[in-house]
Amino acid sequence: MVETVDVEADVRRIVSGISGIPEDSDAQADLYLDLGVASVHALQLLTELEEHFEIQIPDDDFVEATSIARLTQLVGRLTKA
Repeated sequence: MVETVDVEADVRRIVSGISGIPEDSDAQADLYLDLGVASVHALQLLTELEEHFEIQIPDDDFVEATSIARLTQLVGRLTKA
């Protein structure tokens, strides 16, 4: 099982690496509306998260996970399975 703190740190690093936003960005902020992450990065983000955590993220769940906090919860839930 992956620790939540580790999941969040990894999610932050991945999001930052793809989008260029600072790793310490507000976890509750909407990645696309508030933080300015380009929607074209979504597929790359999905792929990177799936490869890094060795999981498969359902498309509907990914679309709804629009913040670092929500992505961390989603990844945490899937890594416990």
